[in-house]
Amino acid sequence: MITTVPQLSHVKPVLRGARDLLMRSRTFQRAVRAGTVRGHVPVTVWQHLRPTGVWQLHAPDGSTFRYYCGPDDVLAGPVVWTDLRLWEEATHPLFYRLARTARGFLDAGAYAGIYTLLACQANPRLQAVAVEPNPVAVRMLRRNLDVNHFGPRAHVVAKALSQAPGRARLTVPERITTATLREGADAPGRSTVDVEVTTADLAVGDRPVDLVKIDVEGFEPEVLRGMSRILAAHRPVVIAECLDRPALERLRSTAAEFGYHHVQHIAPHAPLAVPPGFVPPPRHQNFLLTTAPFTPS
Repeated sequence: MITTVPQLSHVKPVLRGARDLLMRSRTFQRAVRAGTVRGHVPVTVWQHLRPTGVWQLHAPDGSTFRYYCGPDDVLAGPVVWTDLRLWEEATHPLFYRLARTARGFLDAGAYAGIYTLLACQANPRLQAVAVEPNPVAVRMLRRNLDVNHFGPRAHVVAKALSQAPGRARLTVPERITTATLREGADAPGRSTVDVEVTTADLAVGDRPVDLVKIDVEGFEPEVLRGMSRILAAHRPVVIAECLDRPALERLRSTAAEFGYHHVQHIAPHAPLAVPPGFVPPPRHQNFLLTTAPFTPS
């Protein structure tokens, strides 16, 4: 007797349909989150599920704020399912401590605004400037500010950042968190959109800035050169993402031009000095830039 095995190509759509049907239930989503937070739902499961709607998140000090998950938000899974436990878990607690004493925060490449939300939650006196060129992400960013009533303290600039004003083409892959101005960028499902470009100095204006977060997919040197006035006047602490060794070397070289000679890798337990030839690991790719040696409080 010959047994016919269904082709996988026919099974996958059925499984996806069942998953999508379950995910329409808020009760099911709450169960996924509760199970994930308790460690009962493995990452191999929850990484394929995308939460929807508005969720409550816990900041590092235990206080709560809200996060809106848009239909295109590929960041929502690790942020919501793990309640920030597995989302930039080395960086965001350090960032939160720094935000508590900062007068102003510049979020360069804000995406849906999670770092802006954390900064505003950490410090009720802080003023933020959130810069994001992707129109889809800007809509999520504005919604997140609205559901937290942070709008009056956060100025949204729907433009890209570089070293000079103008216009450019933004490449937006299927995973929209990795949108970039870099020429020749290639990724699955990519599209392009023409965007206005400004500098950080122009976007911030005369606001004081003590803390900067840069997440611009390889465009860090250009963004730094566009904030020369901010760097000279306020000497902010800078946190920047670098995806590979060449990006890190470019960042270090550019930062040194402005007196930022101290570069540390934000490792899981504490920032560590970056040795020559250091390669950013896959999970922890943020770096701390300062003008003087940094010692965590």
